[in-house]
Amino acid sequence: RWLQRPTSPWALLALGGLLPLVEPRVAGSIGYQLSVVGMAGLLASGMLLRRLPPVAVPPWASRIGREMLATVIASAVTAPIIAWHFGRLSLAAPLTNLTAAPLFALAQPALFLSLVIAPIEPVARLIADGTGVLLAAIGRVGDAGAAIPGAAIDVIPSTATAVLSAGMAVALLVTCASRYWIRPALVGSAAVATAVWWPIVRPTSGRLEVHLLDVGQGDAIALRTPRARWIVMDAGNAWRAGDAGQRVVVPYVSRRGGEVAALILSHPHTDHVGGAATLVRRLRVGMVLDGGFVHTSDAYAATIAQARERRVPWRLARAGDSFVIDDVRLTVLAPDSARAASARDANEASVILLAEYRGVRVLLTGDAEREDEERLLQRYPGRLDADILKVGHHGSSTSSSARFLDAVRPRVALVSVGAGNLYGHPSDAVLQALAQRGAQVRRTDDDGTVVVSTDGTVLRVTTDEGQWVSRIGSRRP
Repeated sequence: RWLQRPTSPWALLALGGLLPLVEPRVAGSIGYQLSVVGMAGLLASGMLLRRLPPVAVPPWASRIGREMLATVIASAVTAPIIAWHFGRLSLAAPLTNLTAAPLFALAQPALFLSLVIAPIEPVARLIADGTGVLLAAIGRVGDAGAAIPGAAIDVIPSTATAVLSAGMAVALLVTCASRYWIRPALVGSAAVATAVWWPIVRPTSGRLEVHLLDVGQGDAIALRTPRARWIVMDAGNAWRAGDAGQRVVVPYVSRRGGEVAALILSHPHTDHVGGAATLVRRLRVGMVLDGGFVHTSDAYAATIAQARERRVPWRLARAGDSFVIDDVRLTVLAPDSARAASARDANEASVILLAEYRGVRVLLTGDAEREDEERLLQRYPGRLDADILKVGHHGSSTSSSARFLDAVRPRVALVSVGAGNLYGHPSDAVLQALAQRGAQVRRTDDDGTVVVSTDGTVLRVTTDEGQWVSRIGSRRP
């Protein structure tokens, strides 16, 4: 402007948007993403306002209307980012943004001024500290908005719906900024409609997928059926500030889409059911299958309460029970009624499940220990072989006896274990025994989340480091 040359706010936004060229890691920061996209929404709303015909209203009403339109558009274009990172959307955001705008108008220039005069540290610090009152007031506005009933909704998008929602946001920006708005408006409407219908029309894979989720020192394993539904066994640990259901399991399942046809609780120890209540509360669950061992853990009680509140059917798992979900046959091998009643510890009453799809067998053992492995060997002689084994009790030496591993002969052995855990899991002896029997061992502390998929002819193991493929027809070890 000093040179009397044309200027554009979009050019200034572009300069700020080029920051990742200097510091690439900034691109993954939600602060950077919201700043760029939110500012684009504000600029686009300004262009839209200039095209709208004037309305005969008092100046104060016109000002409020302009501010409300700007914050609604900014909230809409940033919604996909917020939903992806936080799994929630605030319906009160336009109102709280409008209320906090005067506070931002005072705080922002004061903070910039403190940066400009930073060499004069006492004065700069005084100005910066003085904005603390304004920032605290902004926080109070946010708290008040969050306290409104129904102010926020849980929305965890799948990858496909996130991409479609991002397309909607781009189309909205173009619609607001362009004189020729009909075509981008139609594109945005189509993106929204597709995102809404995607969970119904999404393609199915025709494969069974076994997802061993990295939940630290705990268990969470999710089978995805050929029709893109989920059978979840356990949901990780819980701690004072949250649980693995909220942090890992629910976002993981939701982003890939599909309802939870069954939630299976192997036993009520918190490192297995800590996130189960969150899963029942936030996802659509068809039924809960439970071994029925009486336990007083808070996480287990919370899961029961959530299932009752949402009227989710609750079934006891007993040896011999069998049912089919989307061509995947599930057979309960343990516990039987006598074992569930006489067990001294919840591990002794773990639900042991066999999943079968097109001849591929997946054995899920919870925290079953050697005594229960012996019971299985006696009850199912010659019928325990499996292509995929979820190793019992996090690879502890109290499980995975030599006789049991000889009977199972797994191609892939999955160990759910936390890095540097205090229990010494997994046991070196167990890992060596698995390797001696030709099993491909994958563990969450080293590999992160592990995915094994099969169409009945091939096993494909995927980790962050790559893939390993085995043909089912090849000779078993």
